[in-house]
Parts: sequence; C-alpha cells; structure tokens
Amino acid sequence: MRTKYVFIIVGAGGTGSLLARDLPKLLIDTPHKMLLIDGDVVEKKNMLRQSYQEQDIGEHKAVALSSKINTFYNTHCEALGLFLTKNEIVEYCEHNITYTPVIIGCVDNDATRKIIEHTFNHLDYCYYLDSANGEYEGNIYVAYKLDGKKHGVLRSDVYKLTEDLHPLDESCEVQASKGNVQFLVTNAKMSIYLLEHCNALLNRELKGGVHDVKRFGSVFYE
Repeated sequence: MRTKYVFIIVGAGGTGSLLARDLPKLLIDTPHKMLLIDGDVVEKKNMLRQSYQEQDIGEHKAVALSSKINTFYNTHCEALGLFLTKNEIVEYCEHNITYTPVIIGCVDNDATRKIIEHTFNHLDYCYYLDSANGEYEGNIYVAYKLDGKKHGVLRSDVYKLTEDLHPLDESCEVQASKGNVQFLVTNAKMSIYLLEHCNALLNRELKGGVHDVKRFGSVFYE
C-alpha cells in the first residue's frame, strides 16, 4: 500500500511560510496533505520576509496560508492557529492514523523544540526536520522513526536545548522586538533545503543526519 504523509509545518514565519508556499507544488495529485501550526497573527512587518500580503493582516498565519494553498493548488491543507503546548500533534495523529507524520520545525525557540521532540519520541512512525538559523547561517537536523526505531539525529543529541521562553510566555514587547533579525535570503535558503529533504522523502531517498547551511554553501553529514 502506498504511504500517505501529512507534512506538519510548525511555525509559519520567515522559513515556514516560504516552505508552505512551495511545498504544495510537490503534493499536487498525490494522496499526501499538509497541516500548518502557528499561533501568531499576521502583522504589517511580516511583509518584508514572509509569504503574506496586506489582506492577511490580523488573521492567524496558519489560517491565512492554508486558505491560499487550498485555493490555488489541488492539495489539501489544514491549519491550527495555536502555539504547541504538549500533545496537539499526537492528538491530531490519533485522528489521522492513515497518515505518517512529517514534522517540520521552523520555530525560533527551544521550548517548542522540546515539545516537538517529546512528540517524536512518543510516535512509532514519524519524520522530523528541525530547522534553525541566524542572519547568515543555519542547520537542519533530520531524524525519523520506523516501527519505534530511531534513525538520524535530533538536535538534543548534539547539544542541550536551552531553557528559553515558550511563545505563550513572552511579553508582547519581546515578541515585537524580534522583528526581522533573520535575512530574507537566509530564510529562503533554509526553506529550499527543507523542500529538498521533503522531495527526497517522497522519492524514498531521505537520509538522517545534519545539514549545515553556510552563507555561500551547505554540507550534509550522515
């Protein structure tokens, strides 16, 4: 039987929104679907480096993007306008048992990464691509579980995740101050490399490891 995937993009900001814009093109006329998760609301400043337009201001990012995807592509995309707290993805998977989850982390805080890794460890079948970047460089950790056995590398396998604030615990001032720290070019590169890993998965060529993205190139380590 052909495997069905649900590509779950957590974080629809600089990298996640650009990935969500292009990923549907890989899924046209396939049995796979998408789920976007983000509790943020679109603001005017997001026009600078994210996949939003003026008419999206005031709407949840996940909802705005999923609406466009479902309008322009023959691809099914769902949305959850919330920040992960613990078991939301596990509960979603329990109601969508015919799909294998492919979790794509595009968040900027380790508090949410801990929640996603907890989810990954709970599931017997799961793929997890964790993206992180600064202004010029970034990396992607690729791990997957088949019948409960882990392959590849989690971010916490390499270093201790920090005790930073969960988005729900941040003040409005802290959230607003993040502004446009990352460059559009770097976000675009990260989204393209994530898209490449998704394409490799669809072609049964995905490998676990670490994808190190430099300013003018990248290296993948198994």
